[in-house]
Amino acid sequence: MTDEELGDDGLDERLRALATRLRKARRDQDLSQEDLADRAGVSRSVVAELERSRLDQPKRKEDPRKRPPRNITLDSLFRMADALGVHPADLLDDR
Repeated sequence: MTDEELGDDGLDERLRALATRLRKARRDQDLSQEDLADRAGVSRSVVAELERSRLDQPKRKEDPRKRPPRNITLDSLFRMADALGVHPADLLDDR
């Protein structure tokens, strides 16, 4: 599916859903963002930005130099899932 078919709203919703599932899994284990970051070997800012749904979401009219886009890597996602003891698909599944 192309970005045009999915639309910005669809991407935003999926990212928010991922953020919600990650935050719930972390809180269910009574972990702080820092605890999860340490266990996963990622920076706390990666966890925080993902939970706030702020990764790679530049607006089309926004000057990209003002806010450089950021992407979560699959490696980071897999590390966080492993640290939480969940399958990565459990964090991504939006059904």
